[in-house]
Amino acid sequence: DDDDDDDAEEEDTVKYAKQVINLGSGYDTSWWCLVGNNASSRDGKEESTKRSRVKWYDVDFAEVTRRKIKTIEKHEALREPLGVYHFERDGSELRSTSGYNLVSADLRDAEEIKEILTEARVDWQLPTLFVTEVALSYLNGEKCEKALRMCATFNGESSNSNNGSKDRNTVVANRAIVSYEAMRLNDEFGRRMCRNVREQRGTPFLALEEENGSRVDCASVEAMFLRCGFDSVKCRKMTECQDVLLSREEIYRAERLEMLDEREEFNLIQSHYGVSVAVRGDYFARKYRLWL
Repeated sequence: DDDDDDDAEEEDTVKYAKQVINLGSGYDTSWWCLVGNNASSRDGKEESTKRSRVKWYDVDFAEVTRRKIKTIEKHEALREPLGVYHFERDGSELRSTSGYNLVSADLRDAEEIKEILTEARVDWQLPTLFVTEVALSYLNGEKCEKALRMCATFNGESSNSNNGSKDRNTVVANRAIVSYEAMRLNDEFGRRMCRNVREQRGTPFLALEEENGSRVDCASVEAMFLRCGFDSVKCRKMTECQDVLLSREEIYRAERLEMLDEREEFNLIQSHYGVSVAVRGDYFARKYRLWL
């Protein structure tokens, strides 16, 4: 309708320098944290930053996005940063003039996600950071790799297009992904973890149930990202992240929040989860080197 067209025109006046696409976002509130941090650090420079923002897409199943929209509607602290906003696709999606977008899609269908994100005005030429948090673990190997290949290489042009011009998919895109996922490790604990998730939650870690699949350990995870089109990747177990990347003060702060009786069990669980950072193109290369 006219209001939706006005929102789109207002968004088009904003210059977006980069974008974030959070796949399987659930009820994540990272965008609101980002907005809050920016607001506290502007010191009156709002006008200069107004036209250079991060465009943000949270993506999940329609039943999840609808519940998230209801929560947003109930709380002014969540509504106010959005600016002018409206709903689409039977109330399962949200568009706003602030750059925040809530999109409903099935992560198991990479082709559907491409279409839906393109309809949601994703600019596939912008430097784009993808985020996953225990989302790819639920996909089987084939579907997981299709999703990752989309993240690394899709540039907005249909695979069926044949207009005689250079295929935009051959152009190197500036992409990065930060992916926190489970790993099997092919040990008894990993097998038990897979059984428990299947039997107790009813939503199995399909990627981990493959004995020789792509989520066995860090080496297999890294090989998968490279196979899917990323230039460089580094996977670290969470135990390594804790020991190497966190300061003693940060570890102490976290331990004070929740005291652990069984540290050995905690470390065993953490050893079966890892964070992978992968990049394609030059834009994210410098930040990636900090992860090595």
